[in-house]
Amino acid sequence: MKGLLKTKNWRALLADKESLLYRRLEEMHGGEAALVAESGRLFGEALAAYERAHGEGEVFILRSPARINLMGMHIDHRGGAVNAIAIKEMAVVVGPREDDQVFLANANPKAFPERKFRISRELPEEKIEDWEEWTRKETARRAKKGLGGDWANYAKAAVLYLQNLYKEKDGRLKKRMRGMNLAVASNIPIASGLSSSSALVVASILSGMNVNDIEIPRAELTEHCGTAEWFVGTRGGMGDHAAILFSQFQSVLHIEFFPVKVEVLPFPREYSIILANSLVEAKKQAGAKNIFNNRVASYIIGRLLVKKNFPEHAPKIKLLRDINPEHLGVGEKEMYEIILSLPEQVTREEALKMLPEEQSELEKCFETHEEPAQGYKVRQVAAYGITECLRSHMAASFLRHRRVKGIGELINISHEGDRVTGLVGTERVKLDKSISDDKIHSLLADLDSEELERREWARLFRQPGGFDVSIPELDELVDTARRIDGVAGAGLVGAGLGGCVVVVVETEEGKEVVRALEEGYYEPRGLPLAAEVVIPVASAGV
Repeated sequence: MKGLLKTKNWRALLADKESLLYRRLEEMHGGEAALVAESGRLFGEALAAYERAHGEGEVFILRSPARINLMGMHIDHRGGAVNAIAIKEMAVVVGPREDDQVFLANANPKAFPERKFRISRELPEEKIEDWEEWTRKETARRAKKGLGGDWANYAKAAVLYLQNLYKEKDGRLKKRMRGMNLAVASNIPIASGLSSSSALVVASILSGMNVNDIEIPRAELTEHCGTAEWFVGTRGGMGDHAAILFSQFQSVLHIEFFPVKVEVLPFPREYSIILANSLVEAKKQAGAKNIFNNRVASYIIGRLLVKKNFPEHAPKIKLLRDINPEHLGVGEKEMYEIILSLPEQVTREEALKMLPEEQSELEKCFETHEEPAQGYKVRQVAAYGITECLRSHMAASFLRHRRVKGIGELINISHEGDRVTGLVGTERVKLDKSISDDKIHSLLADLDSEELERREWARLFRQPGGFDVSIPELDELVDTARRIDGVAGAGLVGAGLGGCVVVVVETEEGKEVVRALEEGYYEPRGLPLAAEVVIPVASAGV
């Protein structure tokens, strides 16, 4: 077990600017004095929370940052790449235990009360062979008992998954997990699209690994974290966890999945990244998790229908990301024909009739959410996913060549796929994002046009599709930011339905963007300013 010291000794090291700990914090934060000071403050709060719960003791400390995905929204779980940075952080103090109890404390106990659980009592005796099925049943069981979301579930997800990983099929333990006392302090806004939940999953699994002397390569650990988090009821990917585990100071990570591959790309200092919080919490939006899972279902239905409609391509299509011109060896016209073959929307009954051989996969998927009243918007959601996968790879190419304006344009297109409202004069109105047959035929005609501009606007990557998880407040933040000269792009981050937007802007115009957001969004609503320039920081670790 690495790094055990008395809590008072950790406190002394944090106060000593010549200590190895302080220098390590400087390294992780690029020497930015304000970030180093904030990190020290958080560790001080976490140490205090630990001492309140357990008194002085031998502990180790670790940090786990939040993430901002600049490009590649809602696609990591379908094999699409992301382009992410890490910001802010969660400071965690961990004391090992001799039993298998996990005790959780928080520097903000009103929002996050103390929790405890025993690993052995939360898991079945036998090894869980199908984690997806077991977590789906556990989620249904909790819902039936009226047990809503709880912050402890994210720690449970990590620790239970880790124990199950070290269990034989007959239930014998390859390693019996020791429990631990965790105390957490964080400056990551909750329910803001910055993956505070994934930061806790990563922190918990790293804590469990250190307590139990386990080493797992980070690429493999990324996959474990993504799967572990299914315990809370979502069916997300591993993009958040990858960013948290691999991030570097002042850099963007281009992360590909299945398998995990990471490329570190420096972010040009002549541009800044502004994070603006709408102060609308996604968790308080009615049915946020339900909406997210029904979008995943639309992806799945779309992929299965493409395989059925185009059997010549079926062997090459394992994930939604595989439906792209280069992989299938087709042109953009053929890609539009593929999208045209998808229904604009379907009910569950219709999907099952279209895909009788896929009944098992569909029914598993349907168990994660309620059927949408208007049906699954398969064409527009699949179109979003297909084109977002293209945009995500293009963004990495732009970064390699320091073409930040190109990245900004892609961020703008991506947000159009999530946008739910637009301005007509001064009035904000709801948008219809459906993609009709006529719309696709028009794009096909434009591709054949002699006019260069028409051909360019008909390019596949320029089509936003319709994932539709923005809210009017996020749209207003984006529109306000885009009016400022020097803004390359603006769009939502995270799963949507609340949370934050990101703005990429020329550094010298950053203060003007923050001022415009304050005057155009926060002040009229009587809200405190929640927009700031953020700096990419280093990855999670003990």
